[in-house]
Amino acid sequence: MTYLLIGTGAFLGAILRHLISSYLLKISFYGFPLGTLSINIIGCYLIGIFISINIQNKDLVGPFFIIGFLGSFTTFSAFTKEVFLFTNINGPIIAYLSALLITSICLLSTFLGYKMFS
Repeated sequence: MTYLLIGTGAFLGAILRHLISSYLLKISFYGFPLGTLSINIIGCYLIGIFISINIQNKDLVGPFFIIGFLGSFTTFSAFTKEVFLFTNINGPIIAYLSALLITSICLLSTFLGYKMFS
């Protein structure tokens, strides 16, 4: 049952990531990876919430939402690819500062999601 929950969550998370990324790809901000940033902020916020719920309730939130859905919804490989491409457009200093900013915002988002629901 756990594998079915993980697989179903992963399927739904990947589909939603693709839909959001495709939509936000149409909105360009000087080549900035707006889709990946948005997905990672949303995903980090949600993982904070679901970690809080899972710790409190010890239910099936972990396999479906945390491992499956959010594991495939957010993806570090897409983030690194887009930072690399952003480097080619805007240079390494701006790209690495953007990566630092994105990582900081995502960590803050996880913290806020956790704190709001714990």
